[in-house]
Amino acid sequence: MTIRSELSLAGLPKNARNAILVEPLWAVFGVVIMYYAPLYMTSIGIRSAQVGWIGSIMLAFSFVFQTLAAPITNRMGRKRTSLIWDLISWTLPMLIWTFSQSFLAFAVAAILNSSVRIVSVSWSLLVIEDVEPSDRSRVFAILNLIGAACGLMTPVVGLLIGKYGVEATLRVYYFLGAISMTVMFFLRNALTDETQNGLLAMREHQGLHPWESLLKNLQSLNALKNTKGLLWLIGFYVLTFFIEQMNLFQILYFSQTLRFGALAVSLVPVSVAAMTAIMYGFVLRRLSSIPVDRTLVLTCALGLIGAMLMVLIPAGNLVILLLVVSVLAGGTFLTRTYRDTVLFSHLPSSGTADLFSAVQVLTMLFSIPASAIAGAIFSVQPMMLFVLIAILNLILLALAYMISKLQAKPVEL
Repeated sequence: MTIRSELSLAGLPKNARNAILVEPLWAVFGVVIMYYAPLYMTSIGIRSAQVGWIGSIMLAFSFVFQTLAAPITNRMGRKRTSLIWDLISWTLPMLIWTFSQSFLAFAVAAILNSSVRIVSVSWSLLVIEDVEPSDRSRVFAILNLIGAACGLMTPVVGLLIGKYGVEATLRVYYFLGAISMTVMFFLRNALTDETQNGLLAMREHQGLHPWESLLKNLQSLNALKNTKGLLWLIGFYVLTFFIEQMNLFQILYFSQTLRFGALAVSLVPVSVAAMTAIMYGFVLRRLSSIPVDRTLVLTCALGLIGAMLMVLIPAGNLVILLLVVSVLAGGTFLTRTYRDTVLFSHLPSSGTADLFSAVQVLTMLFSIPASAIAGAIFSVQPMMLFVLIAILNLILLALAYMISKLQAKPVEL
């Protein structure tokens, strides 16, 4: 299949096709604001330690919303859940961020935004449930491409930041984003239908209490106790997410510690997008002949190299910055790609979806302190944070090696 046909909308059902068409109205703002958020907060006067606490508050509430996502989606339906909770998790926070002046305002916005965990379930089902299994990779490829392409807006915003300042530029960008996203939510709602599975689930779950989801996840975790290498598998999954939360301070490290300007910092997502495209288009196919457990060791080794190089970036050297970021992005992309595949290869065949959800909830729970720890370290000695991240990547590599020694059932990526 050619790249052109892989990215075509032809033959896709109504929900997937229309959701893809309106996605840029969210992505052109969402991708950029998530990258610049720490820089925006510190420009207003929020301390780096407080930025970390805001991140941990968001993770704590994300854990709660994650446990409620499935029953709410089944009870309200994919379409209605997506509309209501998108307005709660994006429109309201975007407006609060536009006018925020204090730690409390950012904390409230973070709590509201954490309810996006509900939308991540309902929206995914709304888009993909009616799509033929053979076409689902095409849908995800198009959505990933949209996200990467919209990341190319960061240099434009970087130029505006260089001219008008961080606060003034991003306040306007947040406000425009609130408008664009709200239009997108209502437009998508008008252009999509409730899925057949959604209609069936609504009839079956009218009497389901949301808190029953938490009990179900705990029961699923208990079922994992007989899984071979459980400690290594869950430890690996938790640690990858933990490191991702700590890496949110990269933009502050580049701008405040290494003193790169707004335009230079804005080129980082461009390098990440380019490396992601390279890995997706050329590298994944060449790794397909290697067992996924062994491939995970290779991807973690690449991630460790990138993490170690991060502490060696000389201040003001843009070429080295972009090279290091590209290496780290390659390792991160490949590790994310193979992480779920390896986990599924070791899970029991029965109840896999519930077990996977249980692992995600457990991951969210253990990752709650990640941002607060990162913020506290960064406020004292920024470079030490990335030394710690490099050490955690070394532990991640060791876990990957232990997992590779387990005997998993064959899996095709």
